[in-house]
Amino acid sequence: MSTFRFQDLWVAQAIRQKEEHWGPLEDQAIMVKIKADPNTHSIDQKIMQRAQLLAQREGLTHVIQQWRTSAKLALWILALFAILSGITLAFNALDTQQQQVNILIALAALLGLHLFTFFLWLASFLASWQQQSLLGRLWLWLSKKLARSPDATLALQAFIHTSSSSMRWIVGSITHGFWLITLSVAVIVFLALLASQHYSFGWETTILSGQTFVQLTHIMGSLPSLLGFDLPSTELILQSNNQIATLPDAQKTWSIWLTGQVLIWGVLVRLISFIFCVLKARSTLNNIALDIESPAYATLINRFSPSSEKIGLDSLAPRYELPTIQTQQLAWRTTRLMVGIELIPHQPWPIIPLHSSVSDAGKIETREERHQLLARLSQHPVQELLIVCNGQQTPDRGIAYFIRDISQYAQQTKVYLHIDNEAQSRLNLWEKSLMDMGIAQDAIWHHPHQLLSWSA
Repeated sequence: MSTFRFQDLWVAQAIRQKEEHWGPLEDQAIMVKIKADPNTHSIDQKIMQRAQLLAQREGLTHVIQQWRTSAKLALWILALFAILSGITLAFNALDTQQQQVNILIALAALLGLHLFTFFLWLASFLASWQQQSLLGRLWLWLSKKLARSPDATLALQAFIHTSSSSMRWIVGSITHGFWLITLSVAVIVFLALLASQHYSFGWETTILSGQTFVQLTHIMGSLPSLLGFDLPSTELILQSNNQIATLPDAQKTWSIWLTGQVLIWGVLVRLISFIFCVLKARSTLNNIALDIESPAYATLINRFSPSSEKIGLDSLAPRYELPTIQTQQLAWRTTRLMVGIELIPHQPWPIIPLHSSVSDAGKIETREERHQLLARLSQHPVQELLIVCNGQQTPDRGIAYFIRDISQYAQQTKVYLHIDNEAQSRLNLWEKSLMDMGIAQDAIWHHPHQLLSWSA
């Protein structure tokens, strides 16, 4: 099975979900182009190429790119919030109004919420990521709001579905990155406050004994002490209870001890977790593949097999969104081409004598003939294309899309409506439909002399 970029898989999923909600997209010209492409062999490559071409036509590629930009902006907003949170933590730990700092309160202010959320993240492995990740949901919500697109929800749902196996690690990366920034800023501001003001450290407790506090301090400071952070002695810890003023080096020792706690149990823990989640996210994203065995692709796979194609006309659709003709920048040929679409069975063809410079594509009546004409035009685009239609019929969706598909391979497109006096009421409907597609009014003919003048 071929491997694809995550963004390509994201686009394919968006197209699949769009078709599931709003019905199959018209893709006749795209299917012809894919089948004629000698470089596209496997089914998953064909499905992916179809999705990319449809996404470009429907504007989904732009929507997804806009969502990616919004997601990055949302990350910057979260980073700014993390910086402000870090500053707040430092000021809460060191009360600038009172120079006496309670060690237990300062430690809880710096590490309390961090440790609580970290254990929540560990507990999330027993549940789904949606139930436990507040920051992840906030990031997705911000990304959707900043995208400001009607299809932003579709892009979001396609992203979540495509990255379902990696979502835990993506959200984990965001969560740990947020706390990594918060705690790093808190340490910087904490040290700046210690350097600019004088603080005295002590501890107070009602239910804990002095020896209990000594053991707690040594347990928490054992790992930081291995990395060079001073560990307060038992005497210093016991004397810090209302006797801090008699110990000249106690403030420095406690400052280093508190800084070590935040760096080791805060910054280092989050840094290791952040790197781990980023590596896991990249690994799982790189292993995502297109699931062509999904029932959603069964019909599409059958359509890529020539034997499964059905010949026939599209059903009438009185209300539908007309396609817009998008002329491609091609190397136009100097020849002119005339083609008839959905004419009455016994209509003589060509309906007028043709000049030697005009090529005759004949009457197109079946799906296979449509495919052949599209393949021909894709290889040999024309400078002028004249489409002869049966103006006595009501223009349906199949005709509209076919006119759009073949017109993109012509520098100029004109439409002649073969109509009699009894069907004049449909002329306005034809003109409105063709003009909505982008064909100029002066390029819509229904008088025979206009046809003769063009062919002369």
